[in-house]
Amino acid sequence: MTTMDKTIYKICREQAGYTQERAAELLPCSVRALARYESGEVQVPDDVAYRMVILYNSQFLAVQHLREVSRIAASIIPPVEDCSLQTATIRLVNRVLDFAEQHRDRQLLKIAEDGVISDEEQPLFHCILDELEELVKASTEVRLAQTKEE
Repeated sequence: MTTMDKTIYKICREQAGYTQERAAELLPCSVRALARYESGEVQVPDDVAYRMVILYNSQFLAVQHLREVSRIAASIIPPVEDCSLQTATIRLVNRVLDFAEQHRDRQLLKIAEDGVISDEEQPLFHCILDELEELVKASTEVRLAQTKEE
């Protein structure tokens, strides 16, 4: 969860404009504990991460924290990029248009029609699943960008 030498916890605190001392006071936790969380030395407990999400106004932090601390969450929630609403929206619309232009919806219906995914349908089915995952990722980025702009 580190970007270069900074963890997402430190990046979000700095983006929110808090010093370590002020953030520790508002969370509340000790400055030492916060430093250990931000260095990656100690895993951030969920209740502290939740308070960070609220204090730093960062849903992106929530997603990254869940992906970091839970293998189950990491297997369900796609990795996302912290980007502007404009970038996220353009990315989503492009993914939707690509999906539609390739008639993936119809192809998926044909695959599912008989209730069996044949060996010859498997490659296309997995390709469609990958594209759907990209749609989920892009829509999540729009949601995260929108909450950041509020």
